[in-house]
Amino acid sequence: TTETSRHAGLPLAHWITQTEGLITARVAASLEEHGLTRAQWQMLNALTASPLSSEEVTAGFAPELSETALAELHELVEAAWVAVEGDLFTLTATGREAGERVAEAVDRLRAEAIGDLPREDYETTLAALRTIARNLGHPEA
Repeated sequence: TTETSRHAGLPLAHWITQTEGLITARVAASLEEHGLTRAQWQMLNALTASPLSSEEVTAGFAPELSETALAELHELVEAAWVAVEGDLFTLTATGREAGERVAEAVDRLRAEAIGDLPREDYETTLAALRTIARNLGHPEA
C-alpha cells in the first residue's frame, strides 16, 4: 500500500525509537494494571533470587533516583509484597505471587510483540541490533 511504501524508507533510528516507545508504554500500562511502577517490578525481580539490602535492591538505579527508588521499595513493604527482616528485604508469598502474575503478563506482551515474526528473523534482528550497539561503542554488546 501507499502507507507501507511511505514508511519503508524511514531510517533505523525511527523504528528503534517507535518500537521502544510502544514497548515501554505497553509494559507501563500492564504494570499499572497490577499496581506497580517499572522500578517496583525491577525490585520484585531482584528480590526473587534472595533477600537483599536496600542498597542492593536500589543499586541499578541512577544516583539521582535512589531516594525515589527507596520510597517505592517502602511502598512494596506497605503493600505487604516485601517484608523487612533485619537489614534485608525479602519477597512475601503475596509479593512472589504478584511478581509471577506480572511476569506472565509481560511474557504475553512479549509474545504478542513478536507473534507473527519467524523465530529466525527475531534472532537475526537481535544479532543485528547487538552488532550495531557494539559498533557504536557499547561495551557489553
